[in-house]
Amino acid sequence: MDHVTSTNDILKAIRELHVRETEARKEGREAEADEIAGRIRDYQQELADRP
Repeated sequence: MDHVTSTNDILKAIRELHVRETEARKEGREAEADEIAGRIRDYQQELADRP
């Protein structure tokens, strides 16, 4: 059975990841920040694909 994540949980994750991305960029950890940004895009796409 697939687990369905609520829209609210995804939005919460996006907010938290954005904070982590910003901190990583401030600390010069560009590769980590880019990876986090990719995860954010994946979550945003998941929301966009929902009915």
